[in-house]
Amino acid sequence: MIQSRVYTINLHTSSAFRVMNELRQKHELCDIILRIEDHEFEAHKVVLAGCCPYLRAMFTNGMLETDKNYIEIQGVDPMAMELLLEFMYTGKIEITVENVQGVLAGASMLNLASLRNVCSSFLQSQLDASNCLGIHSFADMYSCVDLENAARRYIYQHFLEVIKTEEFLLISHNSLIDLLKSDKLQVTREEEVYEAAMKWIKIDYSNRKHLMFKLMQHIRLALLDMHYLKEVVYKTDCVLQNAECRSLVEKALKIRNDNQALALIGNRAQPQSIYVVGGRNSVDCQLSSLERYDAIRDKWVPQECMTMARTAVGAATLNGILYAVGGECALADSEETMYLRCVECYDPLHKQWIQADDINVARSFITVAALGGYLYAIGGENRSCSFNTVERYDDRTNEWSLISSMKRKRAGAGVAVCDGKIFVAGGYDKGYHTDRASVECFDPETQEWSFVAEMEKARSGLTLVAMDHFLYAFGGTLRHTDQYFDVAERYNTQTHQWTCIQPMNRARAWPAVAIFDNCIYVIGGFDGSNRLRTAEKYDPHTNTWTYISNMNVSRAGCGAAVI
Repeated sequence: MIQSRVYTINLHTSSAFRVMNELRQKHELCDIILRIEDHEFEAHKVVLAGCCPYLRAMFTNGMLETDKNYIEIQGVDPMAMELLLEFMYTGKIEITVENVQGVLAGASMLNLASLRNVCSSFLQSQLDASNCLGIHSFADMYSCVDLENAARRYIYQHFLEVIKTEEFLLISHNSLIDLLKSDKLQVTREEEVYEAAMKWIKIDYSNRKHLMFKLMQHIRLALLDMHYLKEVVYKTDCVLQNAECRSLVEKALKIRNDNQALALIGNRAQPQSIYVVGGRNSVDCQLSSLERYDAIRDKWVPQECMTMARTAVGAATLNGILYAVGGECALADSEETMYLRCVECYDPLHKQWIQADDINVARSFITVAALGGYLYAIGGENRSCSFNTVERYDDRTNEWSLISSMKRKRAGAGVAVCDGKIFVAGGYDKGYHTDRASVECFDPETQEWSFVAEMEKARSGLTLVAMDHFLYAFGGTLRHTDQYFDVAERYNTQTHQWTCIQPMNRARAWPAVAIFDNCIYVIGGFDGSNRLRTAEKYDPHTNTWTYISNMNVSRAGCGAAVI
């Protein structure tokens, strides 16, 4: 026979607090009044002491307020105080754009750590170019380290958008200097940094022109174009009229002519961009060119070319470097195709391609993904067969190694990383002359492949991408029927179901895909008649597609990644 048993009634505490809140609202059994400006709030000391470390110390540490039935609270907005009291009694609060700063300030004052964290997370979700400077300043004021760091990262990453806002023109010169001297500031060229500083000076020229020298000390003048230095910077009024500023420009001009000295000046971080590489079009059997999408200007900008032209290439980024893996190219004066083992990687900071270790198996229509600090090269085909081969690359040793093969052979499959696993969808198997609908998942912990739910439409030449626990599969072709698709499907990794979503504006097989700024970009491809310059982006929140500007050249069988 059991002598005793401990029971926990889960609803007991919440029920008791609900009753205490009702008593507070009816002003019954209250034993403390909080006075804020000309507002009074009745409450129960025991509840406040249990929820608020600041008030507990005031009530129990022998302070003047210990025996009083009222206390004065400074530094808390009255409207926020009502919300804070409601939170202390119920554990619930509605945070809005209008009240979040007042609530966070009050939570900081009263040392309500959990509520402070909630407000900080809410403000992080609201960051945009128009408010990030203000939120950074607010976070610094209340020592919200996570929020301050998030706002600073946002400012660095979106600097070219931030400088267009009113907030930027109103920041202090010390805050501007903190930005100008940072290596993490993301710009495409140093001229943009100089122009941002000049914009800030000119908005209040008479009161700010004397600060020009202080600002110019943190602009990397030697990285400016020589002509720009001589004809723009040197001839600016506030530079011409300031001997110290002129001296900085003259020193920069000397460094421009000294390669050793110039090499010692660090480059800024590059803004994140979509890069598209390789492929083929109706003019060229294979392309070596690289393009970068400037989202702010909606413009494609040519970059440095690969050393080897190729199509049906795999691409991904690892540790800030773009890798172009495998592919194929037509041999000169021949109808033969050469299948490639070579791997090149592009450093956007130094704007150059270098060779990496070759993959073990030459193949085209290869899919490439990065996960856990490794690069994975998956599937593909050569002249005679398709592959289920998988190789893994370690950039620390610059070596590829063979790992567990897929269960099915696939060329031109889609690949994406979601929830720490690699998903591979569709693809073509030359052995069976068939396009696949099946999807496989690779778990890097067990090193095993397993099947998940099939797509609704079998196809190869599709793209696959992951976002917010969903997989998205776009476009593709049925090789044996020569059909080309604008279809779009979405897979829920939690319910394991595929559903059709809004189709693309245009059928595309062998396009490239990338995620940028919470949208999915599908780029180039072949529609059955033409290799495409067009690109379009999908907004998962509105389930809509919109075109962006065309690439400089048409491409199908290209690769894309964000760096």
